[in-house]
Amino acid sequence: MAASMSSMDTKVILHEISCQFFEMVPIRRIKWRTELITSAQIGPEEQKAVLNATVLNDLCKKYPPSVSYQKAFMKTLLHKLEESEVEMCDEIYEVYTDLLQQTEDEDDILCYKTYHLPNSETVSLQESIHLISQGTTGLNTWQAALHLAEWAFENSDLLENRKVLELGSGLGLTGIAICKQCKLRSLTFSDCHPQVLYLLMVNLEINFNSDPNSCAIKAILPENQTVTSKRRKMIRSIRRQLSVKQDIGMEQSDIMEISCTSSASADDLEEESDEDLDIDIFTPNEEFWEEGDYAESYKLCCDKRISLLQLDWSKGSHDFLDKLAPDIILAADVVYDKEVIPSLVRVLLKVLKPKKNIVPVAYIASTVRNEDTRDFFLINLANEGLAYEIVEPPKAKTFHYDDIIPIEILRIHYSGT
Repeated sequence: MAASMSSMDTKVILHEISCQFFEMVPIRRIKWRTELITSAQIGPEEQKAVLNATVLNDLCKKYPPSVSYQKAFMKTLLHKLEESEVEMCDEIYEVYTDLLQQTEDEDDILCYKTYHLPNSETVSLQESIHLISQGTTGLNTWQAALHLAEWAFENSDLLENRKVLELGSGLGLTGIAICKQCKLRSLTFSDCHPQVLYLLMVNLEINFNSDPNSCAIKAILPENQTVTSKRRKMIRSIRRQLSVKQDIGMEQSDIMEISCTSSASADDLEEESDEDLDIDIFTPNEEFWEEGDYAESYKLCCDKRISLLQLDWSKGSHDFLDKLAPDIILAADVVYDKEVIPSLVRVLLKVLKPKKNIVPVAYIASTVRNEDTRDFFLINLANEGLAYEIVEPPKAKTFHYDDIIPIEILRIHYSGT
């Protein structure tokens, strides 16, 4: 290693590479920091340090990125070291060879992304390998969520001791990160699709259950090979129903869609039976969840700040939201389809009307892919008496994501006009 590099410099660089690896940043976008990886003076110890920060890290064993991603990472690392004409340590070849011999099991269609927070905590999320394998599409789904989380970190005073409702939580990134970084009174996660709610439930259990020896937690972690029949059905359904639509027009481009378009194999379809229909009804794990204060809501037993709500914007009067009475409403990447915008705005109107001493405020983060869709959303807000303004973006980037397409955060409140 170059003499000018201090041990502190090395730690910072290794941490940066590690964060990108666990976030599964597309290989072509990884910032390798040439002063470490391509330096002609990088020796066996530095090479081992890279391995220990990534594929050999304990976090990789507990919450592994997909095998295909790990293979691609090691292949690129190996090539970069070969280009530097350095003598490679045996561990580089051994790890790569071991990975080449691994295959992703047909039932193992989920992997993990892990995000490092400013307070040194981590958020590990289970998600579909098939979504990730589509390239950057799955990442684009989360750009606004990452952006909103970064904004919340820098404006944590606005969230302190507040009741927060997150609309369209998806797999839970924004809400989980904010819960771990900020001092909230409570946070209610919400979504409507049973398969999304299932993965969201699992991600909440992974990140907030304080008992690592719980047998139920072991059942959702990769080292336990015992998978219940119901879980297998749900996994097959997720494979079948969670698909990414890539060439479907500007409005829904790069958005994760719930669709009847099948991404399942012929074998999956043959395995289906009438019994699979019950997975279209979301039911929480009773060992970790108890009934909430209103219909289709559940509280996490080990952390009463956390609630899970099945919320369909287009159905029902949503009168129970008056009882929930959140102070802050958060949402990311929910403004992408003109068909759902009127329902979204009606829900916002419901929760943003002042109640007693509460004057709620919403913060909606959107990747502006289509100006017409954005304008349609703003017009609908104005028509319902909701005022808005663009807030300052976060100054620092905690996460690794592409923000070439503009991302904006709107502050929305009830104007009464």
